[in-house]
Amino acid sequence: MTMNKLMVSLLTDNKLFVANIVKWKDNINIALIGENAMFVLTDEAPEQQGENATKEIKEKLEHWKNANKKARYFMSSSMVDTLKTRFANTLMAAEIMNQLTGLFRITSDHARFEATKNFINAQMKPHRNVHDHLLQMASYF
Repeated sequence: MTMNKLMVSLLTDNKLFVANIVKWKDNINIALIGENAMFVLTDEAPEQQGENATKEIKEKLEHWKNANKKARYFMSSSMVDTLKTRFANTLMAAEIMNQLTGLFRITSDHARFEATKNFINAQMKPHRNVHDHLLQMASYF
């Protein structure tokens, strides 16, 4: 199997959903490192220069644009359809990653709050098996 097929397989077999954001980000990073495109998530995009820009600056901008397209491709190919649609018009890979991190952090914080609230408010009902109650308590975490 070629390197591209391996990367595509890695990403499409592990689609992004709430529970696997950490693994998904790791897979995206692996793919971007393999393609020498990780910098689009960490570096600012070069500024668009006018027609009088040097060849070196134009090449740097073109290289960044190509790497950003590749990153967006890897990200969208490994998302469930609802997320793909949500980020279809987002042009910067770093912006997609930041929004996803914020989106899933909020979801994670809310889930943690709900679990803590349920745990604190849990009371064993009369005539209930202690084992079942403890399993219910453990399920909150």
